[in-house]
Amino acid sequence: MKKEKKPWNHNYAYHKWIAKTIGDRKRILDVGCGDGTLARLFGTADHSVLGIDPSASAIERANAQNTCDNVSFVQAAFESYDFGGQTFDAVIFVASLHHMDMTEALTKAKTLLEENGVLIVVGLAKPSSLRDRFVEAARVVPSWILSTAKKNVTSEELEIDVSYEFPPMDEVRHICGELLPGYEIRYGLHYRYLLTWEKK
Repeated sequence: MKKEKKPWNHNYAYHKWIAKTIGDRKRILDVGCGDGTLARLFGTADHSVLGIDPSASAIERANAQNTCDNVSFVQAAFESYDFGGQTFDAVIFVASLHHMDMTEALTKAKTLLEENGVLIVVGLAKPSSLRDRFVEAARVVPSWILSTAKKNVTSEELEIDVSYEFPPMDEVRHICGELLPGYEIRYGLHYRYLLTWEKK
């Protein structure tokens, strides 16, 4: 990954984790790429990156800031876009999956993954269980402290489309259990869940 000066927010906080999870995989799809910040971090000769987003203004900003020959962007809805047989070693959703029909989006992501490819989701969901609610409450103060220290810039301030219609966490677990056998999920600090699944 190459370094890029950028503001900090709760989504950018997981970019290093995403890079570590991707490892040496080369062909990357960033679903709901916004202004392309994450995609450009992989702008080296070792990677081929495609970012997709339905927002015309987001893709316009992504293209305006892009100086990487191996990074490209397309304005389209992921669910209906025809990738023309193209496949990827990694498919990433960062705070974008809840904008879509989860079953439809994950099913399509699976078809786009090569064998041993990895699906990565930094997602948002409403707490369902007592444990979910405990975790939600426990991360309020540490997240606030770090957000204040890092001078958190919200997606709204970055003019990135947001939705606060989150699925319940038990629905996320149920759908992923049906579609992604052997998936791993854990809580992130900044009100996100972190999900990975490798295609065998």
